[in-house]
Amino acid sequence: MIRTVQIVATAVIVMVTLSTAGCGQKGALYLRDSPPPGVKPPKAKPYEPVPYPPDAQREREHSEDR
Repeated sequence: MIRTVQIVATAVIVMVTLSTAGCGQKGALYLRDSPPPGVKPPKAKPYEPVPYPPDAQREREHSEDR
């Protein structure tokens, strides 16, 4: 009985280990800063400042008038 439990536990551990090892990555890993030849990383969007909310804009204009 104990031998059967040990075999089942070992099989479960092996199955979990093998299933987590297969992450789906194909090929070598690389950093975004140095991609392999022929791979162009997408360009980042340029920075766009966030506009003031309408209420804050009105308060700001009124404070400048004083």
